[in-house]
Amino acid sequence: MRRFKQSEHGARGWFVGNWDNAVFKTNLFEVAHGFNPAGDISPAHTHRVATEINLITSGRVSVHGEIFEAGEGFIMEPGEICECVYLEDTHTLCIKTPAVANDKYYENN
Repeated sequence: MRRFKQSEHGARGWFVGNWDNAVFKTNLFEVAHGFNPAGDISPAHTHRVATEINLITSGRVSVHGEIFEAGEGFIMEPGEICECVYLEDTHTLCIKTPAVANDKYYENN
């Protein structure tokens, strides 16, 4: 068994993936457990290669006007635009596959 602190292994909750100080280094997928406070907005972005799987573990978030609550999730395929508005303090488990560096592209609003 290896013990770790998530905060010491990646930015914005990411802790598994293909970077030097990842808890588990792999190019197959990335994993994050993120927190966003109520009122936070994640800028519209897309991935050209990776599929992103999101599970809301607590709170509520609006994605393109559709509300997701704890226990619900959504999958963003490559090329789909994702923009989230956090309606409550929200915890999210996010998995991206494959782990591709620099595969996040912000949309111009």
